[in-house]
Order: sequence, then C-alpha cells, then structure tokens
Amino acid sequence: METAERRSAAAAANSRRAKRLAQQAHKTHPVIQAKQNQMYLITSLSQVQVDNSLINRVLPKEVLLKVFSFLDTKALCRSAQVCRSWNVLALDGSNWQRVDLFTFQRDVKTSVVENLARRCGGFLKELSLKGCENVHDSALRTFTSRCPNLEHLSLYRCKRVTDASCENLGRYCHKLKYLNLENCSSITDRALRYIGDGCPSLTYLNISWCDAVQDRGVQVIITSCVSLDTLILRGCEGLTENVFGPVETQMGSLKKLNMLQCFQVTDTTVQNIANGAKLIEYLCLSNCNQITDRSLIALGVNSQHLKALELSGCILLGDNGFIQLAKGCKHLERLDIEDCSLVSDITINSLANKCDALHELSLSHCELITDESIQNLATKHRDTLNVLELDNCPQLTDATLSNLRHCRALKRIDLYDCQNVSKEAIVRFQHQRPNIEIHAYFAPVTPPVDPVVNRGGMLL
Repeated sequence: METAERRSAAAAANSRRAKRLAQQAHKTHPVIQAKQNQMYLITSLSQVQVDNSLINRVLPKEVLLKVFSFLDTKALCRSAQVCRSWNVLALDGSNWQRVDLFTFQRDVKTSVVENLARRCGGFLKELSLKGCENVHDSALRTFTSRCPNLEHLSLYRCKRVTDASCENLGRYCHKLKYLNLENCSSITDRALRYIGDGCPSLTYLNISWCDAVQDRGVQVIITSCVSLDTLILRGCEGLTENVFGPVETQMGSLKKLNMLQCFQVTDTTVQNIANGAKLIEYLCLSNCNQITDRSLIALGVNSQHLKALELSGCILLGDNGFIQLAKGCKHLERLDIEDCSLVSDITINSLANKCDALHELSLSHCELITDESIQNLATKHRDTLNVLELDNCPQLTDATLSNLRHCRALKRIDLYDCQNVSKEAIVRFQHQRPNIEIHAYFAPVTPPVDPVVNRGGMLL
C-alpha cells in the first residue's frame, strides 16, 4: 500500500515537471525556436537526402565522375562536403590529375601535401605549390614517393625547399618535364645534379634568383636533359661568363633562354649561346650591361631562328651591331631595346628594311631617333606593326603620329614624356583611330602667378 502511494506521488511530480517545462518552451524566443526546428529537420532528413537525392538516382556514377572532372580544386573540396556519395566521387584520384594550391597558399602545410599525395597517388600529373612557403622537404618526400607519374611541378617561392626535395624528385619522378624552382634560394648545384640524373625528360627549368647555383649545376642540366628547350636563369648571380663554354655543343635543343640581370654575362657568353643554341627563338639579356656590338654580330651570324630579343638596359649596344643583327635575324618579331641610348635612326631603318615580321618594338629612352625613321618603319610595316613604345624620345614630334595613323594592325602606342608631341595631335589621332590604345602623359599646366601688391598699393 505504501509502495503504491509512493508511485502515485512520483507520477504527480513528473506531471507537474512536464507542465512546467512546456510552459518554459512557450517562452523561448521565436528566432531561437525556429533555428532549433530547422536543425531538427536537417538532422532528421539528412540520411534521406544522402541516399535518395534525384541526381544520384538518375545519373550513373560514371557520368557524375565525368562532371566532377571539370571542377577546380575549390569546387571539388566543396562538393566533397555535400553527401557521402559525392565525397567519394569528388575525392576520386582521377579528378586530381591537375592540382593548383596557389589560392590556398597560406593554409597549405606539410599535412595537406601528404594527404593529397595519399589521395592522388599515381593519378597526379600536374601540381602547383606556388607561394606555399610553409611546405618543406618532409612533405615533398612523401609526395614524390607516392606520385611517380608527375610531369609538371611548380615550387615557386617555396623557400623551405632544399636539395633534399630535388634528390627525391630525381629518385621517384622520372617522368618530370616541367620544373619551376624560382626563388627557392636554398637550391644548389647538388640539387641540379639530382634532377639531371633522375629526370632526363625535362624540357622546362626555371631556377631564377637561386643565388647559390653556379656554372656546374647549369652545365649538368644541359648535358643530362637532352630535350631541354626552355631555361630561365633570371638573377642567378652565381653564374660566370663561361657558364655555357664547356657545354656549347650540347645546347642544340634550347629554344628559350632568359638571363635577365645576370650581370656577369659578356660577349663571350653570348658567343657561346649563338654557337651552340642554333634553334634559339627567344633570348632575354636585359640589364646584362657588359655586352657590346660583338654579341649582336654573333647572333646575326648564327641565330637565324630568333623571333624575340630583349636587350633593355644594354647601354653599350649601338648601330653597328643592330645592322648585322637585322641582316641575319630576318624572322625577328619582337625587339626591346629600351634605354639603348646609342641607337639612332640607322638602327630603326635597318630593322624596318630587313625584318619583315617585326610587330612589337620598344624604343623608349632612345633619345637619338627622329620622325624620319618612324616614318620609314610605319611605311614598311603598315600591315604588321602592333605595338610601338616611344616613351622619352624627345626628338619625336606630331609628324610621328601622322605617319603611324596609316598602320592598319597597330593596337598600342606609348608616348610618355615625348615633349614635342602635342596634346592636340594625340586627340586628333584618337579621333581618326579610336581603336588604338595611346598612352601619354602631360604635365599639368602651371597656373599664372598672381601679382603681388605691396602695402603702398604698388605692383611688385
């Protein structure tokens, strides 16, 4: 009897507690209650959405996988969070043949690269870690061992990468064709030896601003990678003028060479390039301020395939060298001789008369050229000239614009600080040829000085 009474009292207490909780629930803020209801619906229906979504039922997995193959890295990561079936499809290795992590550069750490290597495995062919400064050798050790089919790798500004990573690349990634090590300042000749020994199919190498690289490292690459056609050496201050001397006869496949700001380059270096790289099409020697007309003569004699030549800041080059260059390099399409202050109308006339394919020409700060040579250039290249840069050419006048308005293919003219070209001439040119970009600068007009009146009312 006593037990029954206790049970009845407990039931009554529970009933009162339930009523009290119900009353409190009615007092909950409407927004909070709505969110609670929404979360309840999501959690209760999530499993149904995963298993029975229309797209997963209608389309075969093979078709969905093909759709996923068109997504970039960010879209794949987002899709992987939708449901379980999409997670499997998005993270399928076939979708990760080309990966660019530049967008996530600040967040990419060692663990990310290691997980990516495990996921992609033998599928991965292209990887860009551009700007991922937190990535170092331990991550690339795992990566290289798991991704042997890699063909394209960019480690631009991965400053923690050392020779050890290149050793692993040479050991495991024998199919590598493209390698960018720009600004990897810890790289030395030892790294290039590993690459040369293990990656014989390499066609592109960028080691710009790798100050520790010296002649021997570059020579090993040229000797070992017989298909190398592009070599970027910008700012490699460890190189000497004899970098190509011992391997001159093995440079036959080289088509593009960039030696911007390699201050040790001399006429001897250019002579080696001209003798060895007979198929060279693009050559940048800008700010290599020791080269003279001897370099241009060597290129004119040996580099008949040359199409683009950049010589900005080579202040010792003059008309005699460019005359020979124009005679020999008749396929030249683009030439940059900004700040070559010794150049005169003789050079421009030689280029106009000999280089029929020329369509881009930079003559900025060539202060000796006049309207006469520009008229000849405009006449001979009426149908080919696209871009003409004439900044700081003080002898040019309005006549230059009058001559250039007949160039049918012209797209852009630069005339910054051409003091004798009037604003009126530019406005007239723009009216006649509205589709041409014309860049010019005019100093603001100095306002007239107000007359000063002294205390006595007299003008000073």
